[in-house]
Amino acid sequence: MKERYDVTVIGAGPAGLLAAKALAQNGFDVAVLERKQDPAAITRACGQSLLPPNEYFFGDIFHYNERDKRFCFSVSGLSFPYTGPVKSLYNWHMFSPGMKKMQFGCGEEKKTAPIALSYDKDVLIKDLLRDIACDHVDVCAGTEYTDMQFGPGTIVVKAGEKAFQSSFVIAADGTNSRVVQKLGYNSNRRHIANLYVQSCFIKGFKPPHDNAIITAVTFVDEKPVYLFLLPRAEGDEWNFIILTLEAGVDLTAAYDRITKDARFAAWFKAAKKTKEFAAIEYIYSPIQRPFRNNVLIVGDAGACQELECLGAMLTGWKGGLAIAAALKEQELGIMPRAIAQYEDWWLNTYIKQYDYQDYLSIFGIAYMFSKPEVIDYVFGLMGDESFPATFNPYRAVGLLGGRLQSLMPRIMQERPDILQVLAGTMSLFPSDIMGQTLKK
Repeated sequence: MKERYDVTVIGAGPAGLLAAKALAQNGFDVAVLERKQDPAAITRACGQSLLPPNEYFFGDIFHYNERDKRFCFSVSGLSFPYTGPVKSLYNWHMFSPGMKKMQFGCGEEKKTAPIALSYDKDVLIKDLLRDIACDHVDVCAGTEYTDMQFGPGTIVVKAGEKAFQSSFVIAADGTNSRVVQKLGYNSNRRHIANLYVQSCFIKGFKPPHDNAIITAVTFVDEKPVYLFLLPRAEGDEWNFIILTLEAGVDLTAAYDRITKDARFAAWFKAAKKTKEFAAIEYIYSPIQRPFRNNVLIVGDAGACQELECLGAMLTGWKGGLAIAAALKEQELGIMPRAIAQYEDWWLNTYIKQYDYQDYLSIFGIAYMFSKPEVIDYVFGLMGDESFPATFNPYRAVGLLGGRLQSLMPRIMQERPDILQVLAGTMSLFPSDIMGQTLKK
């Protein structure tokens, strides 16, 4: 280890490792700090799916280069090795509490591009670590960030008993970022809710649909719970995720109740857990300008709750390039513009194009319609015809909103009571609806 680096990166997830890759390939000295002893060990709940590979996302098009075993972003030129398994997922089936179904995608017989790729995140991180090792990046595992101090031209990052000096810092420490809290961003952000997550890998699951993503809205003790089921990249294992915004829901007990519930029991009759994970994530309004005191925020650390893995990868890569250019500007003594260009890209690409209120709408379904029978009715109406193939939450919300708007005359005729409920919620932001309900 060196006494001083050009840049210290905090967090060895996809965003942090790709930021380090961009800097190192430009010839700069980089240290990556990671609190886990094994950066590739996945210890928190994660969907382990890459989406969307069938449309532009964050201004780029992503695909898996099967011939060379690489993940590629065609617009930005980012490419890195991935030697693990990949499974293509083509449809998304969404169930209401009464098992009314909406479908995104037209079924196996009409599949085109996949809406998501299932992958192994352990392998992804291992491959990235090997890749950046070739570029002489120092990865300091078991080194947990605790504080930072600012001096003229230097930031000292403290991690346990160690101290790392550098000109810039990149914060890629994910949702619930300590660096973001340290820099005072959260005092100007709106805290909307907490997301409580429990997940497990299961074998013996009998899916109602193959090569598909299955989600459901249900209630446990009258409190909304969301279920996500995604095939693992290899074999017959599935990733089962249970999420709620309600602090009082016992997710361990919820698993037992859901898997024995008559609506889902046939799916889980022979299911056995192989691994278990959990997480608590804070949901905030996103950071508008992610650069302060020579610290650049990338990945989920600056987002509402998460950017999806592709968004985190792109912000890490582009953020690393921006800091590399800023270091070169300092060396040459020319007018700085690289950081401002990155902030403009963040503002125009994420903040303006991917409204976090749309993202929250997926979690807000149970709060907008409140009663299971109302959700059933709406799902029943909108599920008469398949939606275009997508698992992009932002696009999905737009598709759902457009169809719901077209069905207003029918709802007015059949269920004016529901129309009255909708009229009271459609003028509010999802964050307001969720916040008001959760406070009660």
